This record gives sequence, structure tokens and C-alpha cells, in this order.
Amino acid sequence: MVKFGGHIEALSHGDLHNLDQALVRYNHIKSFIFENPKGFEKEWEEALESANGAFLRGRKAIWKTVFDKISEAGDSAEVRGAHPGNALQQYVDSVPPSLAHELLVKMRQTLQTSETNSEALRKLVKKYDKHRGGGLSRTLLPELYTSSLYAGQTMIQHSVALLRDLLDDDSQDEFQPLIRFNSDTQHDKSAEIRMEEIQWLKRLVHSFQDSGLLNHLVAHRGFHHIQDRNDKRPIENSLSAYEIAWTSGIRLCECDIAMTKDEKLVLAHDENFLRLALDADAPSSSQDIGDLTFRELIGLNLKSGARPPLLIDVLRSASAISSESKLIIEIKPGNESAASALSRMLIRHPDLCPSVAMIMSFDAVTMHRLRAELCVIDEVVAGTPTHSKQHSSGGLHSRVNSFDHFGSSTVNRLGSLESSMGAIGLSLSSENLENLKDATHPLSPKKESKHSRPRLMPRLMLLTVSDPPLRPCEHQVSVDDLSPVDGWLDRPHQDGALDGVYLQYEKKMLSPEGIENLRKLSNKGFLVGIWAYSGKDPDDFSTFEKLVNAGNCTYVNTDLPSHFRKGIE
Repeated sequence: MVKFGGHIEALSHGDLHNLDQALVRYNHIKSFIFENPKGFEKEWEEALESANGAFLRGRKAIWKTVFDKISEAGDSAEVRGAHPGNALQQYVDSVPPSLAHELLVKMRQTLQTSETNSEALRKLVKKYDKHRGGGLSRTLLPELYTSSLYAGQTMIQHSVALLRDLLDDDSQDEFQPLIRFNSDTQHDKSAEIRMEEIQWLKRLVHSFQDSGLLNHLVAHRGFHHIQDRNDKRPIENSLSAYEIAWTSGIRLCECDIAMTKDEKLVLAHDENFLRLALDADAPSSSQDIGDLTFRELIGLNLKSGARPPLLIDVLRSASAISSESKLIIEIKPGNESAASALSRMLIRHPDLCPSVAMIMSFDAVTMHRLRAELCVIDEVVAGTPTHSKQHSSGGLHSRVNSFDHFGSSTVNRLGSLESSMGAIGLSLSSENLENLKDATHPLSPKKESKHSRPRLMPRLMLLTVSDPPLRPCEHQVSVDDLSPVDGWLDRPHQDGALDGVYLQYEKKMLSPEGIENLRKLSNKGFLVGIWAYSGKDPDDFSTFEKLVNAGNCTYVNTDLPSHFRKGIE
């Protein structure tokens, strides 16, 4: 069972933190099921009415913005009776890109809110009938499915997809090397220190020889300096942190992603770049990444002298360096839009899928939703139409396209390979398709997942905590009892399940009982990963080797401290 109430709370502090429309009070209404069942129906209907009204006001504000602008700037004959798609085209042609991106953000948030609210209301009815047996699905779900909140999502999905197409300049599709700024006065000693670090890493990799352990070691945020210095190693989540790791023989590196205002995926751990900025006083360093365009981020130099890298830059480097160079991607809770952007990117560039070993998040709802969106990837590469379900670019529901809302501006999005891509606002190059016809996504080096899955889909895992959760969406579990994991990873009546769980390190994992419980979880067919706190938990070869060889863990994070393995100094 996933924490949908926690998911909503994470969204309210993430993607939807500055939205006018309110999210359904899921946990509040759920409490009526157990404490006051007679009042549940009234609370539910009031929530539907409120969400309906907010969705209507949000859509009306969006289209008023569009028609106000095109009426001021355009030919009245073109504005008169314009289809929505034509109106959006005129809007993009008549306003600066920054305003068009602001409209896209507003559209995306309005859609995401309506999808989240309608899913919350559906789940509440399901939960009531499960626990009370009152048969409310028979009366309340028809109200939901005929409401503007639910039925109106299709048109705004089209609007978001079309606006993305109109704004897409493909600037991130071509690899752009990062510009590195090296001081002319840099001392030879600094270069020697950096070279010593790289040589140390190469000696470490060589010490693994043919043990197979390199398939399980994950360089956390790349080969970086944990104190955010760049005199010895690159800073975290920088392109050089990954390129040095991969060219030295490390196979797996972990990163964090965030999405800019204009929907570019960049590598970043924090909400802003204040900690890593070269000029901490620059206004952009303290702004949330989601409030900045990529153009604005280009002007923000980090302590390394380089800009924050695009995810696609890093994946292209991995692909160019080696077929064994792979990235593990973490999506922060509340960043559901980043997850959808990631699925769009991988479907648009399936040739990069083999460079993504795994994707993970603390938010189970986001991960299950991502899996649903990525299910089309094999059919896209094979050139066959998707069947049974058409997943939207950000929806929790199957997408039903029975009416063209967009007049002459809309492409037919059903019944072909092009249409299955169009449903999420994408296009694919024939070159990417040809490259992937015979490709196979490398499986986990340790074992297969217990569930069938598209072969090109990266592994998908749920991050968990053993400490008390800091966010409502987090799932707490201890190695003493790992039985809840099955319910978090499986989704009954859905397409497949997540591939495994990434557990927080506990000292008792190294005990005989802990090792046995880790192996039992692995033997069920789940992948098992381990993450730990830097400076608090052990980060050494002995711990790593025991977790992998004895505990049968597939992934173990490390910051690669200089003391990681004795004799490699």
C-alpha cells in the first residue's frame, strides 16, 4: 500500500507549492471512513464540488490569458472563433518565450492538480467500500467521471502537449560540451593533487579485478568532494564528477535531478544552487530551480566554474565512454513533473535507455506512475502501436481521445507509432529507432526482477527510511521486518510492479539475522539497494563487500572516501 496522502503532501511542498488551487484533503476525508462514516459522503461531495470549481476557474484564467494577449497583438480575423490549438499558436508567436513558459507552467500545474484531486476522490470511494461495504462506488464514481474535474483533463492534456511542441527548440537534443574555466594562475601543485585523486580511483578500481563487485558499487553524486570543495575532486552532480568516475572504471554513478521552468532536466540535489554557486550573492543562486529557465541557469557558474549540467549531457557522456557506464537517477519527493519529463526524454531518446541503470524515489506514487508512463517504450522502438492503455504525459488515468478539441492545428494522436508518442507530446528520430531495434537493456548484474517488464525500461526502485520519516510520503521499514515491502512495490490490477527497494543502512544489517533478512528479500526476486548518511555511517570496502556478497544486495552507495579500502592510499 502506497501513502497517497503523503504523496499529496509532498506535491504541496514540491511541484504545487505555489498554486492557487487547493488539493483534496485526502487524510481528513479518509478519517471519516473510520471515525464518522455517515459524514463521509457529504465531505466527499463537498470536496468534489470545490475541486470542480477550482479546476474551472483555473482553466478559464488560462484561456483568458491566451485570448487577451492574442487579441491585443493579432489580427482580429484570426482571433475570431479560433480553435484552442490555433489560439495557442498565435499566443506563442505574439509573446516573449518567458511568458509562454509561464503559461506552460500554469497549465501543467492545473492539470496535475486536477489529476491528483480526481485520483484522490476515486481512491477515497474505493477505500470506503473496502472497509464499510457501502457500495458508494455505484453512486459517487458516476458523479466523479462525469464531472468537469475528470472529463476536462483531456483537453488540457492536449493543450500542454501542443504548447510543449510549440516551445520545443530541441536545444538539449544536441550534445553541448560544458565550458570549463581554468585559472591561468593555477599552481602545478593543484593539478598534481587532482591527478593523485584520479590515480587513487584507478588503483581502487583495479583492486576489484574480476570480483564482479564493480557491478554493485554506486558512486554517490559521482566522484566528488563531500565538503563541496573542488581543489581535489569535482563538485557533486557535475559533468566532470561523472566523466572522471566512468573513465576511471567506475560503472554506476548516482545523481539527483530537478526541472527548470522551461522543462529542462538538470542535475541538482538541493532546491537551489546556493550551496554550490561560485557567487552565493547572485540572485539566481538562491532561487528555486523550478523558477529559473535553463538560459538563466547557464549564467550561474558553480564553484567548479561550470554551469549545472543537463541530464541529457551526462547520459550522452555515459553512452560515449562505455556501454558499462550507467547512471542511477533519484527523483525528489514532490517533483512529479520531473518524473514525467524524464519519461518523455527516455521515450524520445530510447538510445539513452541503456545508460540508465535505475530510477528511484521516496515517493511510491510517483514511481508507480513513472512505470505506467514508460510501459510504451518497447512498442515505440519496435514501431508498433500501443494497445489497451494510452498513458498521458502526466496523468493518473488512461487517456481517452474521442474528440479533437484542437481543430486544424492538432495532429492525429491515436492508432500509430506517431500517435503513441504524440500522446505524450513527443517525436522520435528514425536514427534513434534504428539504433535500438536490436538493443537490449542490460539487466541487473545480480539477478532478474520477479515481474515481467519492457526490456528497455530502466529498473525502478522505491527508497525507504529506517529512521522516523521526515516527509509524509516516506515509507519506514527496518531490516528486522521487511514484510511490508511487497505491498509497497506491487500494485494489484496495474501493469507490473517496481523492481526493488533501496533501504537506509542499519548497523544490524551486518548481523547474521540482518544478512539473512536481506537475502530473503532478494530471493523473492526484488532488487535490494543500500544508501547511508555521509560521515555518520560506515563507508568502507569491508561493509560494502559484506552487503553485496553476504546480503545479496544489488546496489550499495558510497562517497568513495580516501580510506575506502586499506592499501589503496
